Amino acid sequence: MARIFLTLAGISLALMIANFVIGLNAGDVNDVSKAHRQASLELREANRNQLDTNSEAYKAIQLAATRARELHNTVKVRHRLHFLLGVAAALFVVLVNSISVTYFIGTSRWCREVVDTYGLDEDYANRSRSLKSKTFPWSISGVLVIITVAAFGGAADPGTSIETASDWVIPHYMAAIIGTCWIGYSFLMQVGLIGAHFDVIQEILSEVDDIRSNSKSDSSSYVHETDVDETPSQSENADGEQ
Repeated sequence: MARIFLTLAGISLALMIANFVIGLNAGDVNDVSKAHRQASLELREANRNQLDTNSEAYKAIQLAATRARELHNTVKVRHRLHFLLGVAAALFVVLVNSISVTYFIGTSRWCREVVDTYGLDEDYANRSRSLKSKTFPWSISGVLVIITVAAFGGAADPGTSIETASDWVIPHYMAAIIGTCWIGYSFLMQVGLIGAHFDVIQEILSEVDDIRSNSKSDSSSYVHETDVDETPSQSENADGEQ
């Protein structure tokens, strides 16, 4: 389980880092959007004022609007990729942390039931519960951190029509760096705790195997003794009949 979790955690971090790089190279969406709106407005004003289309002034305005639109479309595609990959990375981080929580809920309950059924040392159940308690804060914090990063990204998105969207770019950038580091560290902590819990499960299984082996040995000895006790009686009965 630890190896599976580590693999999924690695995929989550890879998605976050890839999206971080795409976000850095996407360009300043807010400034590009403002420039595009300004160029489009100037072109509309020129058309409204019936400016001579053959004049150098009109051609300059039209060229500026065309370049602004092309740059805006390019940045918009990168931004859309950044947005979609960010959503995928966030969902994957939540999924991986949820797997950790679900794993400990199920296996901790199993440890409790096996300890009660076979009368094993309570230390097994206590260790299992302790490891679960240590893991949950890391899992929950990872989910909360990725939600915070996504929320800052939404606030920085010019498509939300928030006037202060550009003011949220730096906070989103810092949250992405800190959040990626925190989530990576939380994954490492969870991997160690899952591995420790797997050791507890193996110890319980070893104890159960010993109990079952002893039980089978006792049963075999009882059957053998019973056969030995019955053999003389059968011989005596046979002699009596003769």
